[in-house]
Amino acid sequence: MVTIIDRSVWKAEPGRPVEGNWDPQKGGVVIHHMGGGSHPPDSGLHCYGMVKDIQSKHMDPGWRGWLPDWAPGYLETYDDIAYNFVVCQHGDIFEGRGLHVRSAANGTRSIVVSRAESVGANEGFYAILGLLGQEDQPSASMRASIKDLIEYLREHRTYPAGLMIRGHQDVFATECPGNLQPYVDNDSLEPPAPPPPATSVTIISRSRWGARPPVAHERTTWSARTGFTVHYSAGPTTQTPRQIQNYHMDGNGWSDIGYNFLVDAGGRAYEGRGWLTVGAHASGHNTSHVGVCFIGRDGDATPAAKSTIRALYRKANELSGKTLTPTYHGGLPGNSTSCPGADLRTWVQNGMDADDIPIGDSPPPSDGGGGGGMTSVRSVSAQQRAVNALGYSPALDVDGIWGPKTDAGVRWLQSRVGVTADGLWGPATEAAYTAHVGGGTSGGGMTSVRSVISQQSAVNSLGYTPPLGLDGVWGPKTDAGVRWLQGRVGVTVDGLWGPATERAYYSYVDGGAWLTVDGDFGPATISATQRAIGTPADGVWGPASRRALQRHLNRWAHADLVVDGDFGPASVRALQRHLNRMGGAGLDVDGAWGTSTTTALQRTLNRGRF
Repeated sequence: MVTIIDRSVWKAEPGRPVEGNWDPQKGGVVIHHMGGGSHPPDSGLHCYGMVKDIQSKHMDPGWRGWLPDWAPGYLETYDDIAYNFVVCQHGDIFEGRGLHVRSAANGTRSIVVSRAESVGANEGFYAILGLLGQEDQPSASMRASIKDLIEYLREHRTYPAGLMIRGHQDVFATECPGNLQPYVDNDSLEPPAPPPPATSVTIISRSRWGARPPVAHERTTWSARTGFTVHYSAGPTTQTPRQIQNYHMDGNGWSDIGYNFLVDAGGRAYEGRGWLTVGAHASGHNTSHVGVCFIGRDGDATPAAKSTIRALYRKANELSGKTLTPTYHGGLPGNSTSCPGADLRTWVQNGMDADDIPIGDSPPPSDGGGGGGMTSVRSVSAQQRAVNALGYSPALDVDGIWGPKTDAGVRWLQSRVGVTADGLWGPATEAAYTAHVGGGTSGGGMTSVRSVISQQSAVNSLGYTPPLGLDGVWGPKTDAGVRWLQGRVGVTVDGLWGPATERAYYSYVDGGAWLTVDGDFGPATISATQRAIGTPADGVWGPASRRALQRHLNRWAHADLVVDGDFGPASVRALQRHLNRMGGAGLDVDGAWGTSTTTALQRTLNRGRF
C-alpha cells in the first residue's frame, strides 16, 4: 500500500494551468535527484519544507530562500513544481504535480519507445525526484518507496505508467540522478511482476490523448441510433488519434476527428466524438451509426483490438436499450470503399466473435469533449482564464473543454467588453478584450495563450542560443527568439504566440520529429519519414520506403498512385499537394523534389502532421 503525502499537507501553492498531451502509458518514469552538494537526512532540513521551497524556486526563478544555486529549477520557470512526485531519504512520498498533470522536469527530447514510435520525455514519462544531492547515497527507504511508487503508477487505471524506467541522464544531457542511476541500470527499482490484465476496457478520454477542441458539433439521440460501423485507418499501427484528428481537421476541413471511438492494436479504446455526437465517418449514416475505427491496416487487428471493438458494440447496445445492426464501412449503402479491409470485414460478417470484456465505468466518456465556441484566435483554456480574470463568478474550471458553463462565461465577457454576445471568440472579441484590460502584451508579442516568461522558457527549451533572459519583458531579443521557434516548429513567423504556435510547439516537443529544417533529405529526415509512414526506420531511401510513401499518399491524400516504388513527377506532385494541405507549405506543385519540398516535409514532420 502506497501512502502519498497530499499537496495540501506540505502547503503547496496552487499551480498555474498546464497544457499539452499527457500519456505516461507510452513511456514510464524518469528518476531525478536534486543536484550538486549534499543533503543528508539528518541535516536538520525538514523534508516538507524542502519540497515547498523547490516549488517556490520552480515557479519563481528569482526566489532564493535558503536553497543553494544547485537546487532544482535554478534560472528556470514552471507552472508548478516540475516533478510529479518527490521521495525523501525517510521513504516519504510527496505529491508534486500528481497523476493528472504532465511533468516538466524530463526535458523536451523525443524518446524512442518502440521500433516505430517516439514520445516526448514530458508527455510520456512521470518525473520522480529523489530528495538527495550529488554526493549522497540513496537510503534503502528511498529506494523501496520509489519502487513501490512505480508499481502504484503502473497499476493506475486512468494514467498508468509504461514499463520504461530511465534516469534523467538517459533522456537528457545531465549527471542527474547521480547515485540513483546505478539502481536504475541494475533494475533494482523494477517492481514485481504485474497482476493479470484488467478484465474491463477503460475508454481513454479526449483530454488524455490530447484532442484539439472541436470547431462545432451536432448532437443526436439513442433513438436515432440504429447501427454500429467498423472502420480501419489504413495507416500504420503507430498512428495516434491526434495525428488522425489533425488530418481530419486540417486536411479534410472537418470540425473534429470523424470517428466516435478508435481502437489500437493493444486493445486500448480512445474517445473520439463520443456516443451521441454525430460523426463524419460514413456518408449518409453519421447520425444513425456509431463509427469505430481500428488504427492500422488490413490484417493488423489483434484479438485484443477485436475484443475491445466488440466491447464497444455491446456497450452501445446497453446504452441504447436495443440491438444495433453491426456493419462495416464498405457495406453501407452509398459507401463504396475497401474499408475496413478483408480481415475486419469478414470478422463483422461472421458475427464479431471475440472475448467478452466489459467497458469499465471509469472514466466516463465525455461525448466528444463538448464542442462549440471558436478557437481560431484563443484556445478554450485561454478563454476560460480570460473570463475568470474579469471576475466571473463562480469561476470556470480551466480544463480546455467547451461546455455550457464556458459558453455562458464567454458571452458574459463579451457583454462586458462591448461586443456581440454570441459565444464566439473571434478577432473582434480579442480586440475588445485586449483594449478592456489595457493591452497586456508587455510591449509587444501576444500573451493571450502563453505569458512572456513562458514563451521565453519555451524558446530556451528548444536550444536557442544565446538563451533568453527569463524576465517576462517583451523586447527585440524575445521577439527574435519567438520568431526562431516559430520557424523551427513550422508556423507563420510573425512573433505572435497564438493558438497555432501553441499547437505546433506541443506537436513538435511531443510527437514531432525534431529535425533541423535545412532542406537536406538525409538519414535523419528519411528515418522520420519512414516512422511516419509505418516502415522500418533505417535511414535508407529504397524501393520499399518509396512504395510505403505512395501507399501513404493514396490513403491520406487520395492520390491514386501506382504503387511501384518509382517516385517520379506524379508521386512528387501528390506529395507536394499533401504538404500544402497538411502543413500550409505553399509549394508549387511542379513534380520536382527539391530543397523547398524537403524543407516543407521537415516542417510538417516536426509538427506531427504528415
